[in-house]
Amino acid sequence: MSSTAQAVGFGFVERLAQDLRDERLELPAFPEAVLRIQRALQSPDTSTDDIVRILSSEPALAARLLRIANSAEFRRADANITDLRKAVSRMGFNMVRSVAVAFAMRQLRSKDSYSPAAKAELERAWADSLDTSALCFVIAKRFTRLSPDQALLIGLLHVLGRLYIIMRSKDAPELSDAALREIIDGWHANIGKAILETWGLPETLQNAVEHQEEFEIEFEGEVSLADVLVASKLVQRGEQDLKLYPSLRRVGIAPGDMEKHVDEVKSVRSSLSE
Repeated sequence: MSSTAQAVGFGFVERLAQDLRDERLELPAFPEAVLRIQRALQSPDTSTDDIVRILSSEPALAARLLRIANSAEFRRADANITDLRKAVSRMGFNMVRSVAVAFAMRQLRSKDSYSPAAKAELERAWADSLDTSALCFVIAKRFTRLSPDQALLIGLLHVLGRLYIIMRSKDAPELSDAALREIIDGWHANIGKAILETWGLPETLQNAVEHQEEFEIEFEGEVSLADVLVASKLVQRGEQDLKLYPSLRRVGIAPGDMEKHVDEVKSVRSSLSE
């Protein structure tokens, strides 16, 4: 790497570090309705009607929530839901947040203001969020007592640090493809954790995002969302060694177990991506 490229990469990292110190970690490229939902969900006083009013301002997002509420994997009753308020009540705030984040990521992919390298990273983050969230949902549902909805949420949110770095890379167009990849690998987990902290999300979610790449450590206490997130990543990599990877053992996934749930994982992924 040339000295100029090193200087560019160092300057960009310095700006990221300053953002962390200043707790300035907004995601301005997200649709306004999604940001409003996120801000509303930070308050314990937010009601279903508050969320419905925000959803109603973005018909495409409202339609997406209704469609997912009526999908085979997420339907909570036999009858179809046509009323937005009923959809929010039945799905719950975690699922509303998940649908909103997935909607925002889908919208980001349509923007043409990113470099080819950044757009490639966006596509990777989008695919990873879908694959991981579907696996997290099924793993939590089939192997643990954790909330599948919350597991789905962490599967989607674990790429937020990557998205933030990609968005900020527009301020450094001279950043090389290799440097962007290296910065994402080194910084995304800490930035993602900091974003969840500023959003007021529970420490269990923050810890999962922060430790998502720590495949060989054994987390303390009960099985957690960190275990589910790490296990989902290991499943994607085809890892099956229960001795080497404690999260697989703690969650209870033995070699071959996930083969029984392939269709369910595909169905959840399809519901989120269509």
